[in-house]
Amino acid sequence: MKTAFISDLHGNLEAVSAVMADIESREADRVMCLGDVVNYGPDPVKCLRIVRKLELVLLGNHEEAVLHGPVGMNAVAAEAAGWTRSVLEPGFFSDGAKWANWQFIQGLPARHDEDSIVLVHGSPRAPTNEYLLPFDAEHTLGEPSARLKESFDMIERFCFVGHTHLPGVFMEQGVFATPAELDGELRIPKDGKLIVNVGSVGQPRDRDRRACYATFDGDVLRYHRVEYDAETTCAKVKAAKGLPDWCGDRLLTGE
Repeated sequence: MKTAFISDLHGNLEAVSAVMADIESREADRVMCLGDVVNYGPDPVKCLRIVRKLELVLLGNHEEAVLHGPVGMNAVAAEAAGWTRSVLEPGFFSDGAKWANWQFIQGLPARHDEDSIVLVHGSPRAPTNEYLLPFDAEHTLGEPSARLKESFDMIERFCFVGHTHLPGVFMEQGVFATPAELDGELRIPKDGKLIVNVGSVGQPRDRDRRACYATFDGDVLRYHRVEYDAETTCAKVKAAKGLPDWCGDRLLTGE
């Protein structure tokens, strides 16, 4: 079975639409979303409408921020979360569609286990909000960081994550390989554990502005980059009263 893993859509309808079309062209059997459907982008409602049809959507830290407040977030993220909540939160006279979206967010699971695969937004230790970063692979004297070691200890074979917006594969021996270093794909070794960051659909931060997602069939992991109309998304951000301009500007550079 070929699974497409998407993450960190961040209300970017243009990127989400382009990626969903690309996934369909590759004939994936199912699509699973690892969280952060909303915040930063101008179209949280339309993005929720799309992902509600998927087999699985996980809770991300930005859904938590919209539901419960942006605790510990930087000023830009907190301001964006306030705007997103104002768009999504239903009131007494709201229609059923608005209530359905809000209840959908409230019901999202933080973790999903399937056979030898763990799915979370952040890490196995802290499913919604812990960052596993490239430097964790060789944190001290070429050894993985404690949080990366503990994360590997908590999985049986594979773990798929998002959150950092930096695609790549953590290997148990203390290596982080980017998609470029893998030439876009990895033949899965027979032994050993892998933690796979699938990258970001709606707000890439690896200096490649194209949307990013991954497919996995048990034998091969492949990364896919998809062009989309980032200029339109940027203009929509700037037209929205309450979203910081930076949420749009960064889409043009992928930083």
